[in-house]
Parts: sequence; structure tokens; C-alpha cells
Amino acid sequence: MINNLTRRLLIIVSIITVLVMAAFVGLRYQTNMQMMQRTLTENSEAVAKRVAESVKPTIWNIYNKSYNRKYTNESSAAILDAEMQPNFIDGIKVFGNFGHLYMGKIKVDSVVKDFNKDADEAKWRQHELKSNYPIKFGTMTIGHVEVSYNANDYQDDLTRSLLLDVTQVLVISFLFVFFLLLVLRKALVAPLQSLQIAQQALNSLDEAVFVVDEKGRIIDSNPSYITLTNYEEPFHYPPIFTTGSESASIFKAYSKEQPQAEHWSGDVIVHRKDGSTFPGLLNINIVNNRKESVNYVGVLSNVSEKIAAEKKLNRLAYFDTLTQIPNRHSFMQSLEESMTYAENRQTSLALLFIDLDHFKWTNDTYGHNVGDKLLIEIAKRLKQSLRQIDSVYRIGGDEFTVIVPNYTNLNALADIANRLIEAICAPLTIDEHPMRHNASIGISTYPVDATDSKSLIQCADAAMFRAKEQGRAQSCFFSASLEQQRQFENELIYELKNAILNQKLALYYQPKYALSSSEQSIVGAEALLRWQREDGQFCSPEIFIELAEQNELIGELGQWVITQACQQIQHWRKTYKKELTIAVNLSARQFNDVNLITNLSQVMDSYSIQPGELEIEITERAVIENIDESIAILHRLQAMGISIAMDDFGTGYSSLSYLKQLPINVLKIDRSFIDRVSKSQADNAIVTAILTMAFALDLEVVAEGIETQEQLNYLIDNHCQIGQGYLLARPMPSDEFDNMLHSQRVLNLS
Repeated sequence: MINNLTRRLLIIVSIITVLVMAAFVGLRYQTNMQMMQRTLTENSEAVAKRVAESVKPTIWNIYNKSYNRKYTNESSAAILDAEMQPNFIDGIKVFGNFGHLYMGKIKVDSVVKDFNKDADEAKWRQHELKSNYPIKFGTMTIGHVEVSYNANDYQDDLTRSLLLDVTQVLVISFLFVFFLLLVLRKALVAPLQSLQIAQQALNSLDEAVFVVDEKGRIIDSNPSYITLTNYEEPFHYPPIFTTGSESASIFKAYSKEQPQAEHWSGDVIVHRKDGSTFPGLLNINIVNNRKESVNYVGVLSNVSEKIAAEKKLNRLAYFDTLTQIPNRHSFMQSLEESMTYAENRQTSLALLFIDLDHFKWTNDTYGHNVGDKLLIEIAKRLKQSLRQIDSVYRIGGDEFTVIVPNYTNLNALADIANRLIEAICAPLTIDEHPMRHNASIGISTYPVDATDSKSLIQCADAAMFRAKEQGRAQSCFFSASLEQQRQFENELIYELKNAILNQKLALYYQPKYALSSSEQSIVGAEALLRWQREDGQFCSPEIFIELAEQNELIGELGQWVITQACQQIQHWRKTYKKELTIAVNLSARQFNDVNLITNLSQVMDSYSIQPGELEIEITERAVIENIDESIAILHRLQAMGISIAMDDFGTGYSSLSYLKQLPINVLKIDRSFIDRVSKSQADNAIVTAILTMAFALDLEVVAEGIETQEQLNYLIDNHCQIGQGYLLARPMPSDEFDNMLHSQRVLNLS
């Protein structure tokens, strides 16, 4: 557009300039020609006048018929010859009285000769340019002079002048056109170019931009408006309405409701020409022109994709991606709102905490794909078994919660819980695997059991664990005894935090003996954590370690144990010059800590721990959740010189299937098998099988919980390498263990 406009301007300006300059050149040519003609006439008349004055005495002699030698014909002829020299003079005739030709001169081929009337008269008559001048004597005319002349020289001058004028005009015209074009381009084209760029920018926008007159009709729009609405014809009313009403155009409503506002922005509904609609975001600005009429400029965006994306993000934020039911975040928000509503309306509210029984076994046996499908089916059954006002949530793993508002009594809650258990327990088949599952449900009520969401969840969780302790596949209400237990645990957690902070914990060491000879010597020890409370009583490790795991204290606790054990290894090495191995138990949470390797490396470097001096005991549960990642971690631990022991071997679900894959060095036979080794042939067979398998895999075997001589004899007879238990030695503080090492105590068990 700009280039076309520039060309048009150039053509128009050039034509105007050419016409003006042509007129100027023509006028100048005409003026020069008239001036030259006048000059030529004047010059020829001057010649005639001089000739007349020069030959007047001669003509007077002729007129008087007198003779005066002074004025002879020869002198007159000489005068004519002199006047014939200019190029523009073609001839001169001198006539006496009565028109009698006295003498004449004429040029023939640029040669001056005497005029011959018979020979030269015809040529003389062909000359168009002639001047006459009378010869007077006083007041009496006695003859006249006729001069014939040409404009040849003057015509050449005129042509040269014309060419010069044309050249000057062309140069001036070019410069004029060039500068005029620059001025016009700056004055006209530059704004138009800016306007064109702005128009192109508007046309490239995905947003619809349009202008509406004061009557509410579209008078201009960009292509996106047509694309969004399918309306192409001008002067139609924009099909844009407020989200609350579709009875009138948004611009009519805006001009009535907010006539003074210069800007408006809000959500709208847009109707396409085919009748379909879409949500939009509209910005309106008022533009007042010089005629004081009002135009509205609208910018319209289709927010369908934005709304869909927001809904998707909202669903991801508030819904579980696997089961498509609300997630933990949604649960916490809904629980707070439900509790506030129940408080304001004085209505009842209950929380059901559901945990599937043995779900891990299903995952380990059939794979996570089957486990995921099971969770989807359980979520579906839970939704179908609830009332419309009840809501179910998946808060993680195999845990679900149900918010039950407006229940009538505790029996009604029990019925709901039993109905959910029946739905979960109903048999089903997933990927051709028939199965049935159970669930344990804990129930807490608001505000009887708790008045805040965190406590209400803790109460339901405690009741759920009580249901599991009572045999699973049942529900349990939170009770005062559970509350007492919860308070006891809270007090215990508080004391445990102080004990960790104030170094009130202690490590006891249970010696491990080699069973390969008649005299068993100490080859190492297992580090066991002990906590003596402020009242002097020892708290069972089974209690406070489980509490530490539940309250995220196990990491700090485990790091303290490893540091103390490494410090003790260094002390024994320097004191007794003997290589002893200390085994430290690692919880599942510690094992999966991303900082495990770094923390272990720093502690081992600090105490110069040598390969084989530190042994890490892990349980099957710690490694089975993510077997590939666990194998990688175990390899890294072995590369650091740490020995890996599988604790409580034989009590899990998948030990045999994963034993070959796991990079371990030691198997620890669980005390439950050792306890019945002399009482049950089946347990004897299991222990024998474990020993045989371990020997085949080149694994060291440790038997724990040896408490009778019969058990010890059986293990020695079956070539078990290492043993520990109360029969051999009880766990003891480090100073007692020092005394034992100092005395080089050995056992004679022959």
C-alpha cells in the first residue's frame, strides 16, 4: 500500500511539475522569440535608416537633376556594401522619387552583388522580412530604402536558449520533485505507513478488535473478529452479552449503566453467527471524535482454552489423577469448610479414615498396574455406597477419607462404615486375578472428639489403627482410651524431641559371636538405641521408634545413631587394635532419604571408618517399594565399604523373589524362626533351607534371638556362622562392652 501510494504521489507530482515547467518554458520561449523579433526589426530598421541618411544627398542630386561629385554613385554603393556585412541582411534597395530603383545590393550564396532587377526580383519577393525607411529632405519624401533581412542567427540563438532553459528546467524539476516527494512522504506517507503498521498489527492479533458507533453498530473490525464471530457484514450489532443477561448488547448496557466511564473490562458471552457461543473477555474504551459523537473500541479475547486450562489445573490441584476423586488438598479444604458450617448451623459432622488391609502385598504380588486398577475400583465402590451429601477423598497411597455431615446417631455412622467395608470386601477380578480386599475404618466426630481439623484427623487415624489391632476388616470409633493413648504419645514425642536435643539417648551394643569353632569370639555388635525417660524408666524402642517415624524424627534420630556408632568403631580400633563390625538398623524413611549417601560419607570420613567396620541392617519393606532405585542405593553403599544385612529375613512377602537381585552381604534369620527351631520340624526345615540357600549365594548368616542351648547347638550343627542372643550376651552400654573386650572374653560352647 505504501509503495503504491508513493508511486502515485511521484507520478502526480511529476506530471504537475512537467506541466508547470512546460508552461514556463513555453512562455519563456515565446517571450524570447518576441524579443528577438523586435530586436531584429529594430536592427533592420536601423540599417535602413543609416542607408537612407547616407544616400540622401545622392538621391537629392537625382531629384534636382544636379551633379555633385562629392556624392557619387560609387560612394553610395560603398555604403550599401558596408551595411550588407551583417549576416541577417539579405539585401538593400534604394528607391528614388516616384519609386524608381536607384541602386540595390543582394546576397546570393553569402556573396554580395549588385541587384539585377530581371535576375533577382523573384528571389527578392520571396523574402518575407523587410523594413522600409523614407528618405526625406526636410518635410519632403524624395525616396525610400527597403531592407530585406533573415532571422537565421536569431533562430539559432533562440534554439540554444530554449535548450538551455529546458536543461535548467529539467534539473530544477528533478530537484523540486525530489524534495517535494520527501516533504510529502514525511507529511503524508510516514503517518500512513505508521497507520498501515498499526493496521497490520491489529490484523495479526488473535484478539478481535472492533469499533462500535454510538448506536451500538460495528463500523470497523479486524480479521480476528470475523474469525471469532463469523459476522462479516458491516453495521451489525455485536453479538456480545454480559454473563448475567443475554437480552441486550453489552455496549447498550454499558452506555446506559456507565455513561461516564471511559473504560470497562469484564467477562462476556459471545454468540457466533451459527448460534454457538463461547466465553470471552472484553475491554471497552471510549473514543470521542471532533464531531462530539462517541465511538467504542472493543478488544475481545476467546477465553475458552484459558478456562479449560484453569479447570484442568484446578482438577489436578483438587482431584486425584488416578481415581478421579478429590485429593488430600481438596479434603483439607472441604473438612475446614464442613467444620465451619457445622459450627455455624449446629449440625453433626463425622470423619471416616479408611485404610486398605494388605494392599502392599497386592502391589508386590501382582504389580503396581493391578494395584492402581484396584484403587480405581475401590474409589468407585466407595462413591456408590455413600449418600449424596457425603464426600470421599483419596489422601494418599491406600488411604481414603469420608466426610459425613448431618448424621443422626452413632449407629448411623456405624452402618455407613459397615456398608463401605462390605463394598470393599466384595470379590472382584482384575486382569484375570480374582481377589477380595478388606479395609479398616476409624471414625471420629466433631466436636465431641476434636474441635480442629488436625486433631479430628488424628483421632480418626488412631481409631483406624485400633481397628487394625483388633483384627482388621472392621470399624472403630475414637474413644476416651484412644484419646488417652494419643495424649500419652504426644507427651512421649515431646520428651523424645528434648532427649534428642539434650543428648539423653544411649546406644547399647549386643555382641555377635562367631559360631564356627568350639570357642566363640566376639566379631562385632549390633547397635541398639535405648532411651531412659526422666522418671528413670526405659521406653521400649518399638514404641518410640515408631513414634519417631510417624512424626518425622527418625531422620535426626538415625543420624545420631550412625554418628555414635562410627565414633565407637574408631575408639575400639584405636584401643584394642581389633577389627570389629557394628551393625546399625536403618529405617525405611532413612533408606529413602536423598541425603543418605552424603550424610554417611561425611560421618565415615570424620571417623576414618574402614571397609567392613560398618554394617547397615535394612528390612525387606524398606527396599521393596522401589526395587530398582533400592538396588542402586545398595550398590553405592557397598562401594563405600559398608556391609549390607537383610534384617528379619523370612517374614516378608517377597524375600525369595528379590534376594538374588539385591546386593547384600548378610542374612539375619528372624528370631521367630530361631525361637521354635527345637520345637517344630517345619521351622527346622525353614532355617535349614535359609542356611543352605545362603551358603549357595555366598552370604553370611546371622541368627538372632538365641536364648537356649538347644537353639545354639542346632545352629552350630547346621554351620550357621554368627549368632547373637541373650544366651550369649545381653545388650550392654559401651563401657561394659569395653570391659568385655579388655578381658578378651570368649565362650566355650563345646
